[in-house]
Amino acid sequence: MRSISSRNKWAGRALIFVAGVLVGQIAPPAWKWAVISVAQTSYQEVTYKCDRSMRAHLIAKQKVEAAPSEETVRALEASEIGLIDCQDYDLLRKRLQLFGLDENALGFMALKAIEAKAIDLQDVIEIHEIRY
Repeated sequence: MRSISSRNKWAGRALIFVAGVLVGQIAPPAWKWAVISVAQTSYQEVTYKCDRSMRAHLIAKQKVEAAPSEETVRALEASEIGLIDCQDYDLLRKRLQLFGLDENALGFMALKAIEAKAIDLQDVIEIHEIRY
């Protein structure tokens, strides 16, 4: 009787261990998927806004270098204010990292954001391309 009782204890402990391992393997990907699902729309917006702000700043900077004038300098200063959008992007990225997303997950979200704004292949190329 005693051996049957100890076998049941070991079987119960083994079952609890296996259940814990399964939960440990399933929970992290499920958590990442949930965080991505909730944050994708916001991340898409801030990614797009930051990209547009950086592009506008680069163009304004090139105009100042090509033809310095009071007007081009004012346009550059205005574009620098627009870079606040990148602050929102950085804050959201850090917040998502605190919630457990790694660089691969954030990269996936960024690609999804680019795809959402791209109509065809030419749009994807233009989004990734920086013109001088």
